[in-house]
Amino acid sequence: MFNLQDLSTALYALSKAKGYAATVVLTLGLTLGTLIAMFNLNYQILAAPLPYADEEQLVVGSTAWLDKDGSVMYQRIMPQTMLQLYTKPSDKLSDQALFGYSFVSMTLRDLPDTPQIQIGYTTPGFMRMYQMPLLLGRAFADAEEIGSHNAVAVLSEKIWRKHYNADPAMLGRRIRIGNVDFTVVGIAAAAFSEPRFIGPSRTNDVWLPWDFNPVSQQSANSINGWHFYLAKLKHEADRLAFEQELRPQINHLFQESIEGLPSQTGRSVQFNAEPLRLLLKGDSSSRTLWMLAGSLMLLLIAAANITNLLLSRAAKQQRSMSIQAALGAQRHHLLSQTFAELTWLMLAALLLAQLVAEAAYALLQAYAANTLPRLFELGFDWPVLLFSLLATLLLALLFALLISRQINYRALQQSLQSSGKGSGVQISNRTRQLLIATQSALAALLLVCSAQVLLQSLTQLRQQVGFSSEQRYQITIDDTAPTSDSNQPREQRQAAQRQRKEELMQVRDLVRQHPAVQQASVSNYPPISFDGVYGSATYVPDLDNPTRILASRVATTDQYFLPLFDIPLLQGRNFTAQEVATQALVVIVNQAFAQKLRPDGDVIGQRLYSQGGVLTYEIIGVSANHNLPDEWSAEEPNRSYLPRNLISGTSLLLQLKPGMQLDKTALNQLMSQVSAHFRTAEIYSIEDNVTRVLMSNYLAAAVTTALVVLSFLLAAIGIYGVLSYSAQLRRFELGVRMAIGARPVTILRQLLGENLKPVLAGLALAAMLLIALWLGLQQTTLMVELSVGGFALPLALIVLLTVLTSLLSVWGIIRKPAIYALQGQ
Repeated sequence: MFNLQDLSTALYALSKAKGYAATVVLTLGLTLGTLIAMFNLNYQILAAPLPYADEEQLVVGSTAWLDKDGSVMYQRIMPQTMLQLYTKPSDKLSDQALFGYSFVSMTLRDLPDTPQIQIGYTTPGFMRMYQMPLLLGRAFADAEEIGSHNAVAVLSEKIWRKHYNADPAMLGRRIRIGNVDFTVVGIAAAAFSEPRFIGPSRTNDVWLPWDFNPVSQQSANSINGWHFYLAKLKHEADRLAFEQELRPQINHLFQESIEGLPSQTGRSVQFNAEPLRLLLKGDSSSRTLWMLAGSLMLLLIAAANITNLLLSRAAKQQRSMSIQAALGAQRHHLLSQTFAELTWLMLAALLLAQLVAEAAYALLQAYAANTLPRLFELGFDWPVLLFSLLATLLLALLFALLISRQINYRALQQSLQSSGKGSGVQISNRTRQLLIATQSALAALLLVCSAQVLLQSLTQLRQQVGFSSEQRYQITIDDTAPTSDSNQPREQRQAAQRQRKEELMQVRDLVRQHPAVQQASVSNYPPISFDGVYGSATYVPDLDNPTRILASRVATTDQYFLPLFDIPLLQGRNFTAQEVATQALVVIVNQAFAQKLRPDGDVIGQRLYSQGGVLTYEIIGVSANHNLPDEWSAEEPNRSYLPRNLISGTSLLLQLKPGMQLDKTALNQLMSQVSAHFRTAEIYSIEDNVTRVLMSNYLAAAVTTALVVLSFLLAAIGIYGVLSYSAQLRRFELGVRMAIGARPVTILRQLLGENLKPVLAGLALAAMLLIALWLGLQQTTLMVELSVGGFALPLALIVLLTVLTSLLSVWGIIRKPAIYALQGQ
């Protein structure tokens, strides 16, 4: 349709209209780049091939733990009885593996700084099925299967480089984890894309054989989260058959294991073999699809703006087109020049869009890596490039069609005869009205949806979390003392636990005396831990009804815990030093727990019992809720605090004085005064822990704020552009009206009434679409809290925007004497 000469001429013409070209390229590049980034994000999560061979045959097995009424207590757990099936695999499988995550961070005790690491316990099938690439050495072999107790380890390349200086002689060396020395047999390459079964935030640094998993020694009726039965099917179609085959077997074994346990009677487990992709994506698609929809709406708003700019430029070129038509130029000659300009604009916008998409990838990887899966796979991809080209081509064709429909070739031929006042390529009033209505409807849809999400996120971010986190730190302690032998008499083991607690209390008291420390406490976990892990306990409220059991997150701690975090007591009192020293059978519960026990929450003096009634606790206090929903609970869970033994996972908790710091060296010096077995593993900021939990809200707030600002700016620019063009077309008419006595206020009021009609029509359409969307969401499991303000405010802003842009569009005309408008000045 056009040649090189047309392209050269178009480039020269655009160089003379730099503002117009820059506006089109920036508007389209920014919005198209955002759409490309969101498309790529959704493509990676929903459709991009996983980096594993035969991915459609890979399944992740776990069981849902069902309560007596059939409700799901925990979605993905692994009963200890499932291990029996591993030794007798189904004939529908070509490979299998067990995989479990360490519940707490471990330490590399062979290094002087005892860095903390994350452990994955597995069997050889895991490294086979997921094709772990090895930089050095080998993966686990049959010699590391269950029951071999072969103490070997595979290190991640990150740990190898960070803590062992990428020493090639590392193979065959021993590392010490816990009280066991492991021989390094392999270094996993950085290219290994580890499947993240429990979410994108958890990766492993070291892989150990399953035999060294603490849960492998548990009793048959034990149940554990973060553990999975991995399988590779011989045929993809066998998944449901495999699932149905194992369900009755696993539930039967589970029922045998809980026989004689009244508290478990009536409960069951249901085995599920989830496709790997389904597990890895989790619920992320519910968020990313909304982000894709928002970016698409943004692009449509931008497209309406660009349409107005293109049509306005065509109108300004009317006289030159008329001359060309008079000299014999045909319609396709006129269109070729316009399309050549459009080609340059679209190419420049596409290049900018790719840069914007790359910047979006970097931002997502920096700030959302722990929230959304597969972010580090974002980048150049042929399907994404094809989408970019198709989107650009579709937009170019749309713009070209709109422009070609506006050029009236016959009117152009006659326009010179009427002194250039023809209407060959003027934008019709109907088109202008349609552009305004479209802008309003799209902007209203995007603003309302974004505002709803933004308001919910801001409400959560502004909400007090129920405890103070500034200047508070979690210091994880590596205890190198030999663990108690389970074969020792119970009294001997309890004596060792009491001694350990006394030593920890001595460390706490020494730390409290340090000039940099405001307050200190010891506990198994802080209000929110760096890794999100928490302790748990179960209680029986009434011995007459032993089947009613209440689960609780539990902190075994001291009398300084609640004051350190400024956790208020709503009722009762705190622990006394005597109660902590003697491990008194007293407990403090949070308000949510108290209301589960009694609707009025008045539970001071009430008793709670351990399962079987061995221990009886007295409730002495009720603390305030934390109001910090996390990945494990969307609502405030039951919490309890006990002055019991600190057996494992102990943290030293500090509040530092303003401006003060305390490093690992100083802490280790204090600890060494009490015990040579205590060392500081890592220091974590409680404030950072809170931020990690709230990161999804920060991400939602950031994305929706950007959408709100961009959509509002684009709507403002677009509506102003159309109204300004309309005002210029009516300049002479307005001049005549002012000359015969019309006041500026009168003219403005009339124009405002005319301009509001298409805006209100667009808002009405948007309102109907929003109502339909709301009704559709009611039929899904997606929970959305509707804010009246988040609905009304965006609509009011668009009306206000119309008023302001109406004023601005005619202000240059009505503020001057009528003669200026009549002369076209």
